[in-house]
Amino acid sequence: MKLLGKDISAARLMQEIQGRLAERGLGGAEEDSDRPEGVESRVDPLAFNLEAMAEHSDPTRALPIETHRGGVGGRAVVLAKRAFRATCQMFINEALGRQQVFNGHVRDSYAQLSAEVKRLGARVAELEATKKPRVIKPAARAPAVKKGRAKKKK
Repeated sequence: MKLLGKDISAARLMQEIQGRLAERGLGGAEEDSDRPEGVESRVDPLAFNLEAMAEHSDPTRALPIETHRGGVGGRAVVLAKRAFRATCQMFINEALGRQQVFNGHVRDSYAQLSAEVKRLGARVAELEATKKPRVIKPAARAPAVKKGRAKKKK
């Protein structure tokens, strides 16, 4: 079964990942009780990037029509952009259809890699907590060699 980007929602995927991590005792909500008032909580970069990728994965979704020009010229440019978009949107959708599928695959792969990074980070932290300190013994020294002139043979 092949999953396309439209088949998976980012919010549901993050809930599933967090649920699996919680089952293993790995993921947990951080306590923000010592946070000063007015300061926002720390943003998880993996979750933030996954949400951003989900939000912007559809290249056929149009951005708002804007122009930097003012006056009548600016209104004419906006009108031309609206006319172009209205008449050509089906061609734009067709041209960017494969990109939309690819973006969905990238987002899904990122979600899987993010979950793996979190799992490995927790495993490293666990191993570091249980690691015994190693005692490094000094290496044995080689016998000292006298430096001097070599005697010439006759």
